[in-house]
Amino acid sequence: MHIAKRLGVLSGVISVICPAILHAQPTTQPSQEELAKEVQELQVEVQELKARLDAEEAAKNGNAPTVTATTSTQQGGSSAPPANGSGTQMASAEPNSSGQSNSSSTQSHVPHVLEPLNDLHAGYDPDKGFIIRSGDGNFLLHPWAFFQFRNATNYRTSPSGIDNGFEMPRAKFILDGNVFTPDLKYQLIWATSDTTGDLQLQDAWARYHFPGTPFAVEAGQIRDPLDHEQILFATKSMTPDRSIVNNVFLNGDDIVKGAELSYGYDGDSPIRDAVAITSGQRNSNTDFEEYPTNSADWGAANRFEWKLFGNWKDYEQFTALDDKKPLLVLGGGLDYTEAGAAGALTHVVDMQYDLPEGTSVYAAYLGRYTQDNGGSPTTNGSPTSATAARTNTYDSTVRVMVAQLIQNHFEPFARYEYLSFDPAEVHSDTNPRVNDITLGANYYFYGHRAKLTGAASYLPNGSPVANTLDDLIASHRGAEVILQIQFQLMI
Repeated sequence: MHIAKRLGVLSGVISVICPAILHAQPTTQPSQEELAKEVQELQVEVQELKARLDAEEAAKNGNAPTVTATTSTQQGGSSAPPANGSGTQMASAEPNSSGQSNSSSTQSHVPHVLEPLNDLHAGYDPDKGFIIRSGDGNFLLHPWAFFQFRNATNYRTSPSGIDNGFEMPRAKFILDGNVFTPDLKYQLIWATSDTTGDLQLQDAWARYHFPGTPFAVEAGQIRDPLDHEQILFATKSMTPDRSIVNNVFLNGDDIVKGAELSYGYDGDSPIRDAVAITSGQRNSNTDFEEYPTNSADWGAANRFEWKLFGNWKDYEQFTALDDKKPLLVLGGGLDYTEAGAAGALTHVVDMQYDLPEGTSVYAAYLGRYTQDNGGSPTTNGSPTSATAARTNTYDSTVRVMVAQLIQNHFEPFARYEYLSFDPAEVHSDTNPRVNDITLGANYYFYGHRAKLTGAASYLPNGSPVANTLDDLIASHRGAEVILQIQFQLMI
C-alpha cells in the first residue's frame, strides 16, 4: 500500500479512537489525565510508524534511507575505493551532530533519526580478512580470529611411556586497525590457554607513526623486540608450533609490558630498528610491582634488521608462499631482564633467505648469559627455593629450517635445533644437550587461512625440560619421538 494511503488510514483511526477514549465512560472511570496520557502514547506510536514508513518508501524509490545499510557496486572513478579492492560498499548510519531528536518536545523520548554515512566500506581482503573502514582510510576495523586443532603423540624410552590425544594449542580473538588517522594503529588479542582454555589478554597496544618521518612509538603489551621467530605470528610458523628454543627461552610470543621507539617500519627503508623499555620478560598481565611479587623488575630490548633485497611483507612469514622477489634479511636482538639479584642477557643473530621459486631458509643463534642464576631455563633466573644455589650460567642454541614450496600448495620442510643448557640449570639425571630433528610438510588450502601441517620430531637424548606447546615431555637420557598433525583456520 502506498505510504499516503497507509497514513490516511492511520489518521482516520486516530480521529475515531481519540474522541472515543476521551468520552468513554468505562466502569472503572479512568481520570482525565490517564486518558490524555493514553492519547499521547498513541500519537508517539504513530510518529514512530510514520518514520519507519518514510524510510521504507525512500528505499523503494532509490533515495538515501534515513536508517539503513545498503550494498552496491563501486563505480569507476570514485574518489574513495574500498580498501580491499573488492568493489563492495556499505552505507551505515550515525547520530546527527547535535545528538537531539527530530521530534517535538512532547515526544522527546522517541529515538532520534540517524543520518546516513555513505562513505563506509566493508568487504573481504584476501590478505587480511573482513574489514570495515571509512572512505578516507582514517578509520579501520579488522576483527578476526583463528584456531589450531592438533592430534599429538609423544613416545619416550626413559622413562618409558606413550601419550596420544587431541588438543587446542591456540584459539585467539583479535581486533586491529587504525583510528582518526592511518598513523595511529592498535591491536587487541585475547588468547585461550593451551592447557585450561581460559581466556586471557595477550597483545594490547597502540602505535603512532610520526608523519613524514621513519619514527614511531608503541606502548602497551607488546612483543619484545628480540627474536624474529618470536615476533612472527604463530599462524605464519613453518612447523606446527614454534621451536623449542622459542617456547623455552622466550616463553613463546614473549609478550612484555612496555614502550617502544622504532625506526624504518613505516616505509621501505632497508634498515629497521626498535628499542624498548619493559617490565622484563615473562611479566605480562601483571601490575606495576617488582620482583618477587612479579617475575621481573625491569627490562630493556633492542632489535636491528637489515634487508639486503626483497620485500618486507615477505619477511612476515617463514615460507616463500606468494613471494614475487628474492628476499635476504639479517637481524639481531638483545634483551636484558633483571629479577632481584639475577640478571639475564639474551642475544640473537638470525638470517632469512627466500626465493620466489619456493625455497626458504632460516637460521638463528640464541644465547643467554644469566648472572646469579638460581632458576630453571624457563625462568628469569629467579630461584625455585630459598636454598637454591646461585651461579653464573650460559645457554646456547642453534636453529636451522629449510623448506621448498611446490605449486603453491604443498611444502615439505626440515628443521634442526640444538640446545645446550648450562648443567647448573637442569637435573643431574638428565642430559643438558638437546638435539631436535624434525621433518614435515604443509598443505595450503587457502594460504595461511586454511592449512594442514604434519611433523615428526626425533630427540635422540630426550629433553631435560617440558613444554606443552611443543608437546615436549621431560625425560631422562632416553630418546623421545613427537608426532603432530594440525589444522589451522583463520576467519
